[in-house]
Amino acid sequence: MKSIFSDQLKDFSSIHSNDVELVSVSRPNFDGIEKHSLKFLETRESLNLRWIQNIDTDNRLKDLSESIPSILRSMLISQIDDSSKILCEHMGCCKVEVRLATLRSPMCPLFHVDNITTRLLITLCGKGTEWIPESEVDWNIFTNRENTNLPLKNGSEIQELKVGRWSLLKGGAWDDSFNGVVHRSPHSDDARLLLSIDPVFE
Repeated sequence: MKSIFSDQLKDFSSIHSNDVELVSVSRPNFDGIEKHSLKFLETRESLNLRWIQNIDTDNRLKDLSESIPSILRSMLISQIDDSSKILCEHMGCCKVEVRLATLRSPMCPLFHVDNITTRLLITLCGKGTEWIPESEVDWNIFTNRENTNLPLKNGSEIQELKVGRWSLLKGGAWDDSFNGVVHRSPHSDDARLLLSIDPVFE
C-alpha cells in the first residue's frame, strides 16, 4: 500500500486504487484559518459539534454555535462546504457527517482503525493526527491489545497529517482486502481544532 501527498485536488480520485491507503492534499492560503483557529483556542471555549448535512443545502454550522467569531465561522463554512463537495464527488454520496471539535487531550490515544469506509481529516491548528503506513505496522503488536508497545516495525517512524492538508483515509470498512489506516490522536497536551467529515450512504 502507498500514500499520496500532493497539492492537486484531482489526486483524491486515487483513493479508489487498490494499492492506495491515504491521499493528502495541501491547500493554499491556510495561514489565515490556522491563525484564527489558534486565537479561538486561546478563549478556552470548548466545541464538540456533530451534524449531518446534505451537500446541496446550507451549511448547518451557521446555526450551531454563536461562540465562534464571525471571521472564523466564515472560514470554517468555506472549508466544510468545499471539502464536503470533494468528498461527495469521489465517494458518490449526497450527505456527509461533519464533526468540529476542540481537543485539549488525546481523543483516541491508542493506535486503531476506524470501522468506516473513509474519513476526511483536516487539522485546522495544532498537532495533526498520527498514523503508520500499512507496510510499517507490526500487526502482531497491533492486534494484541495487552501489548502497550508501539505497533511499529523496527526502523519505522510515526507519520503526521499536518495543518493545511485535507487527508482522506481508508477505513476498516473500505473492503475486505485492507484493514484500514492505523492512526491515533497526537500524544501532546497542546490544544488543537480538528474537522472530520465522513460520507453518509443511504
